[in-house]
Amino acid sequence: MKTKRGKGMRFIINNQGFTLIEMAIVLIIIGIIIGAVVKGKDLVRSAEQKRLYSKFVSSWELAYNSYYDRTGWILGDVNDTDNGATAGGRDGHCSTASETNIVSQLQRVGLEPPGAGPTGSRVTRTYTGSQGNSYELNISFDYRAAAGNYIRVYGSAGGNGIPAELGMAWDRIIDEQRDGTAGDLLYTADYTGSPLGFGTWPDATAATVALSAAILRLSF
Repeated sequence: MKTKRGKGMRFIINNQGFTLIEMAIVLIIIGIIIGAVVKGKDLVRSAEQKRLYSKFVSSWELAYNSYYDRTGWILGDVNDTDNGATAGGRDGHCSTASETNIVSQLQRVGLEPPGAGPTGSRVTRTYTGSQGNSYELNISFDYRAAAGNYIRVYGSAGGNGIPAELGMAWDRIIDEQRDGTAGDLLYTADYTGSPLGFGTWPDATAATVALSAAILRLSF
């Protein structure tokens, strides 16, 4: 520290820089800010995962159950233009009926199908993963002996599959565990496989398997 005199006044000039304590405090504050930003992103993504489940997957599960309660039939049982107007066209198994077919089946018995999302489709939604990848998620009803009637959530026609982080989050909500091989929500690496096989969820950082899907078993 130096002292200068000038016209009867003294000026104190401090040439010292930051002390180690001051630098440590600044670094701690920066760390807290970065941690808050990262945590905030995780919370936003977690909220989006829950929203997709409740507003998309669960809505279609509810529509399926409501249709069964009202008609005694299986939603998506037939894949034709008259939507199974004759009982002889039904076998109790979901088919890969089109969106138009499914919506028509619900409306014919006075049920309102789940609403359309940002894409304009009732059976399609978008999701951005933690790695920045964008996914177009589709829903269809299907049947396999290994799972019974189920809702399949899978990637777009481009084959980008189901992001594991999203499937694990849904598995935790539905089955209270992220197993993928047991419970009502299952993971398959190839939804076209015969027989349909199930496995544990891959690491969230691993590349998404092209034909992977989440399989939600249905009650009837």
